[in-house]
Amino acid sequence: MMNAVYWLYAGIALIVLEVMTPGLVSIFFGLSALVLALITWLFPDTPQIAQWLMFSVFSILFIALLRKILKKTFSGTSQVTEDMFDAFSGKRAVVVEAISPTYPGRVEFNGSDWTAEAEEKVDVGAPVRIKSKKNLTLYVEKIT
Repeated sequence: MMNAVYWLYAGIALIVLEVMTPGLVSIFFGLSALVLALITWLFPDTPQIAQWLMFSVFSILFIALLRKILKKTFSGTSQVTEDMFDAFSGKRAVVVEAISPTYPGRVEFNGSDWTAEAEEKVDVGAPVRIKSKKNLTLYVEKIT
């Protein structure tokens, strides 16, 4: 039978799991388990089936009511820059894996490999100019 200590351990474990994994899901199950720990501590004769039903209901409620708010809070405001004066635009790179308009390749820039896309075919070893960066992809053009 699940008593308050088991629910407490489960809640803590699920919250720790959330810290180690992305997605913002297991924290709600952890919160539900912590609520059940409190309920089973206050009412130790709560039947097992009632505990699991309450756990399910609280989990659904926490997800429905808190996920959107917490996701906004923890994801922050990330912006992709199209600024011409960022650290990438206008700089030179070298193609290390061929790029075609339909298939991205790889370029070497400042000692790191980056995924790159171009509007024309660019062969390995060709110098390119970085036009912009979006997330982890560089948009380049062949230097003629």
